[in-house]
Amino acid sequence: MISSYVYIIACLALCVAALFALRWALAVRSLKSDARAEYAERSVSKPASIANVSETAFTGLYVASFQPRWALYAAGALASAVLASPLVLLFVTGVYELAWQAAGAPAWAGRTGYVFMFALFFGTVFLWALIGGAFARLHHKRTPEPFTHALARARGEPIPETGGFRRRPAWARRARPDPQPEETQT
Repeated sequence: MISSYVYIIACLALCVAALFALRWALAVRSLKSDARAEYAERSVSKPASIANVSETAFTGLYVASFQPRWALYAAGALASAVLASPLVLLFVTGVYELAWQAAGAPAWAGRTGYVFMFALFFGTVFLWALIGGAFARLHHKRTPEPFTHALARARGEPIPETGGFRRRPAWARRARPDPQPEETQT
């Protein structure tokens, strides 16, 4: 029988996921109003920077570049982990059962022992980590281009090259080649 604490923790985790999603939605709404104000300001002070770009396109680029995507992916990862937990627990229990039977079903490793609890806990945490890792991979794979590049592309201009020479920070150690060994005369 599942303890009531498990249901309470699952509800709390879903509430945290909902708060992350709400944070993302509020930030997007705020960014849309900021984008409209930025477009209006640029149309007066720097009209060349928004040439051939409509206000709706500018707003879309602005929001896509500056939205807190992490909150949306964190909400998705947390909600997915909570909703997949029953299947995860069944899967881990089934794999443990197969391994236990393959080992000859020793009494000390049954479903009530510490070995089972260890496998259940760490198997569940591992599968939750896989879910979180999948969402992290999506987050990094779908990273939007920088706003300046997206705006230049929307204007029909080539993307500005920013990959030029970069000075080494003062705190970084300089790599020095090994001195050439002197050839000894024989």
